[in-house]
Amino acid sequence: MLLALITYQVQAQQKRYNIVWINADDLGRELSCYGHPAVHTPNIDGLAKQGVLYTNAYANAPVCSASRSSQITGMYPTAINSLDHRTLNVTTLPDGIQPITDFFKQAGYFVSNGNGWDLLKSEGKKDYNFIPDIKYDGTDWSQRKKGQSFFAQVQIKYPHRTFVKDEVNPINPDDVVLPKCYPDYPLLRADWAMYLESVQHCDEVVGQILNKLEEDGLAENTVVFFFGDHGRPHLRDKQFLYEGGLQIPLIIRWPNHLKAGEIDKRLVSLVDVAATSLAISGIKTPYELHGKVYLGKHKEKRKYIYGFRQRTGDAVENMRSITDGRYKLIWNRTYNRPWMQLSSYKKLQYPAFALYHYLHNKGELKAPYNQFMAATKPEFELFDLDKDPMEFENLADKKSSKKIQNKLFQILASQLKEYEKNMVLEDDVTIAEAKKGSEIYYEKALQQQKLEISVDATYEDIVKDWENRLLKK
Repeated sequence: MLLALITYQVQAQQKRYNIVWINADDLGRELSCYGHPAVHTPNIDGLAKQGVLYTNAYANAPVCSASRSSQITGMYPTAINSLDHRTLNVTTLPDGIQPITDFFKQAGYFVSNGNGWDLLKSEGKKDYNFIPDIKYDGTDWSQRKKGQSFFAQVQIKYPHRTFVKDEVNPINPDDVVLPKCYPDYPLLRADWAMYLESVQHCDEVVGQILNKLEEDGLAENTVVFFFGDHGRPHLRDKQFLYEGGLQIPLIIRWPNHLKAGEIDKRLVSLVDVAATSLAISGIKTPYELHGKVYLGKHKEKRKYIYGFRQRTGDAVENMRSITDGRYKLIWNRTYNRPWMQLSSYKKLQYPAFALYHYLHNKGELKAPYNQFMAATKPEFELFDLDKDPMEFENLADKKSSKKIQNKLFQILASQLKEYEKNMVLEDDVTIAEAKKGSEIYYEKALQQQKLEISVDATYEDIVKDWENRLLKK
């Protein structure tokens, strides 16, 4: 009798699906399989041909620590006090909420978190904004017991800045077509080319991970989720609630369950990945997650995508957004601040940050790009994404758009009562500490990178330094 029970348990465990999350840092939809020209991503394209590609998948926070905290809990970052980037007033998870790693462990899964380049030697990025730290069982699924099911996160650092050249498949900046939300300048094309080359490095790592699953004989029994932790690392994108900051690629391969090569146009939020992964594994949580299950027997339809932004480094903001896929409403609750307030991180890493300031100071940043240099923001921004995908024409407060604006705002405001109930706002002392930390970061980074500019360099000096680094033939 005991032997029969053990045999049944082993068989049941073997039937469970392994779950792998491949999480790329700062990856937008600039992939061949998403129709982007110039970039070379054969491994990700191959994954898309084997699985389902989602065209309307979004992160709910445009910066890593908030997004990753949300991913691993299946809860919106405000609900777990994890929205401020690298939260300083860090707290434990509220109301009995647990990271989903706990539920996988309780179900007997091996839980790992590894670096994409070398799973066995180094742990992957976590960057969670809550305590205590998650304790993983290892870095590689090969460390598990024989036959044990696993939930593996594999972190890829690309294409996060600092960008890395691709010597095998270089991209000529002259061939780059910039998104229409950016002015066409040689410096920006060169920066974009470097971004695409870093995306190609990401693709290399994806190939290594997929090959390892094949070599280990695990591909057929493993559900692979591939996504970016938030949108692309460019000026109006990362850290903002525009499409470029929240749009992510999402590809899922589930052998014998999903139709290979299918395109899915449903709205999907990155917070849904946790709920769906648990559902595929037959694991139930003792409380309701914010994420919806969008695969398997019990599909839930998502009507709205929510976006959340607060302090990132020394740039203090309070923004929320909602979209139904056609219209997007952004609520700038700190509307008295400019979009281009000081961000030490972007001042150091983004050529466009200095270029915009430099051109604007000379009166040479033309419309519509100069909108981003305004001294303050409107309280509300409403965009028709079908007609205005670059989000330049604000329809808020226009008579013809009042009905949809009021509808979206009422839904957003109502949901925020629930989503924000555990949020702890930073006080002036905490904000001052964060700003000082960013100032120190900037000074140290200049020294470490041996840049030929001083802490007091003008934006003109910074632009010239970037031109020397990126435009040299």
